[in-house]
Amino acid sequence: MAKNIPYLFSGVLVVSSILVIPNLTHIKDRFFFSHATNLSEELILKINEDKKKSSTIEVCKGLELALPLIGCDYKWDVEGAATYCIPSLQGVDVALITNDRQISIYPVAAVGIQPQEAFAWGFKVFGAYHLVNRFWKIKTEYNYYKNIVNSNLKLSYGQGFVPSAYSNSAVDNLPFSSSIFANLELGNYTLLNNLRISLSRPSFITPNLEITTLFGFDANFLQRRQISVFTNAVNDTVSSGFVSALGGFFQNYQKYTWWGVGPSLGIQTCWNLGGNFYFQYHAYGDITYGPSTMRTATFAKRVIAGPPTLTYQAQEAAVQNSMTQFAPSMRYLVGIDYRYLFESKKTQLDLEIAYETQYYFNVIRTLVPEGSFRSENGAGFGLQGLVLQARIIF
Repeated sequence: MAKNIPYLFSGVLVVSSILVIPNLTHIKDRFFFSHATNLSEELILKINEDKKKSSTIEVCKGLELALPLIGCDYKWDVEGAATYCIPSLQGVDVALITNDRQISIYPVAAVGIQPQEAFAWGFKVFGAYHLVNRFWKIKTEYNYYKNIVNSNLKLSYGQGFVPSAYSNSAVDNLPFSSSIFANLELGNYTLLNNLRISLSRPSFITPNLEITTLFGFDANFLQRRQISVFTNAVNDTVSSGFVSALGGFFQNYQKYTWWGVGPSLGIQTCWNLGGNFYFQYHAYGDITYGPSTMRTATFAKRVIAGPPTLTYQAQEAAVQNSMTQFAPSMRYLVGIDYRYLFESKKTQLDLEIAYETQYYFNVIRTLVPEGSFRSENGAGFGLQGLVLQARIIF
């Protein structure tokens, strides 16, 4: 439950942003400088015509979208970001740790095990074009993240690993005691691609505050592969069984693939903290529709005759399924932005450090490879971590 707190918190922020912030316009206007003005379209056109005057520079200073720092006439944004995130998944249990090595059908004082995760680097690239005459901004964002983690779990004396229900532990028709192992190695691969095209226009803007709403389309692609390899069953002998030294093992492989396309909504706000520093808060939500594919394959390689001549019994139980579904997601970002205007007064540099979290609902559907297989209800995939971003406006 603790690891899901950031995602629950993100939901509260998204809802509060949509329901509360738009109703506080007059409060924010008094909170900032008394000269903050909700600019009309006619006034902005006048500023464009008079951009060389000093008053133009004063009004435009610090604004992000409809009004730039100088002259209100820039066209392009080019951005790049490095991300350092860790994934969090539900419904991907691979095993249990039991305190009784002789009973696997009813594990004693068992604790569930999920694949271990670690932080990994990813990147984002952005490109935007400003339609100055209509004060709209078209933006494309591409997000890439890949994470590979391998781990080897340890046990205390008297404990054992029991494969979860997502593996076919009866693939060899062995007694239940054969499904308790002393060693477990895990490997998982996560790949996330996200493409967002959005159209935005500020709904409230002053020299010290900006609130921008946006809408567009998202395309999300997620691929997750995980493998768990069990060795050295508790009832193995020196010359037979799942003995790792002789090449025996019990393996379960799971693969989840999902992609979806759908509409998105969002809100962005920028608060002047003084000087060239700004507080940034972005919140997005979408609902996408597309295919979800899942596969589970259990493979057993058991030694049935030991040295000097090794004889193996190899068997596999595999099942795969695909379905089309809706999958909503949400994302929010909170950070600090530093802005620098070059002496030419035609180019602006923004540097940002932020915390970002994103969560995709209902995208992990696991198959249970029983005699009559079934698909478990969809669970979620989350990603959270650090974002280091740079932007050039010209």
